[in-house]
Amino acid sequence: MRTGLAAILITALIAQSAHAKTPSVEKASTASERSCANDPSWTAAQTPFRIYGNTWFVGPRGLGVFLITAPTGDVLIDGGVPQDATLLEANIRALGIELRDIRWILNSHAHCDHAGGIAQLAHDTGAQVVAGAADSALLARGGHDDPEYGDRFVFPPVHVTRKVTDGERLHLGDLVLTAHATPGHTKGNTTWTWTSCEGVRCLRMVDVGSLSAPDFTLIGNAKYPDAVKDFRASFAMIATLPCDIALAPHPEMVDFWARVAKRDQGDANALIDPTLCRTYANDSRENFEAQLAKERADAASAKNARP
Repeated sequence: MRTGLAAILITALIAQSAHAKTPSVEKASTASERSCANDPSWTAAQTPFRIYGNTWFVGPRGLGVFLITAPTGDVLIDGGVPQDATLLEANIRALGIELRDIRWILNSHAHCDHAGGIAQLAHDTGAQVVAGAADSALLARGGHDDPEYGDRFVFPPVHVTRKVTDGERLHLGDLVLTAHATPGHTKGNTTWTWTSCEGVRCLRMVDVGSLSAPDFTLIGNAKYPDAVKDFRASFAMIATLPCDIALAPHPEMVDFWARVAKRDQGDANALIDPTLCRTYANDSRENFEAQLAKERADAASAKNARP
């Protein structure tokens, strides 16, 4: 049962979008969950609220988890850390949405702070899981043998029902969600776009893929030799992506909470900024190139210091 939600009439993409129950969830260890949720804001309660039209924020304070509602089924983007599943389910229900109304769970990328709760959410909702094809194996391994992090940040393994590639569209009647491959942060890192409307005003929504490289080995990583090339291609793509409202797996990436505060103070258009995707991409590129230059300088210094 749903109450008070603006939605667009849609039809199912394919018959397979009907619910199919998944096996019992394989739990991550308590130690693994603690190592993943190393930021208190990632599990901090946050009242769900409407972002624009049929797009809602349903995550904890520190992680972007988004719900796109529609009469014939809803779409969830990301699942937070493993212990966020209960919080997310409570937020969804608080909007008058039954868990069984969730048809698809989309993933931005296969890290524990965005994929950690997906296995439990998929089990509890019966939803299909959609993710970038290049991340599907890492999701299935529950984060084990990550090209950058090894086994540091594992999570319950996720079965990906549908693997998507760059430019692939998910058609739900009048609603179209598009997957944009933005590799680098992970090989299958995905930026999702769709349109949300209020009356006749429709805006281009973008959940931008993470473009950071925290603690990465960018040079000489045999498990991801194309990382630098992939990052640079992703900066270029996101910089040219049309966007009216930019969202992100980590809200601070797009100054989300500052913009929400301005809207709450009366600026109705505070979340709307068609330049924000370009600004985010350019700032990320600058940080990345500085990090890459430092890694190269450190490697050269270490080489010169050898006897």
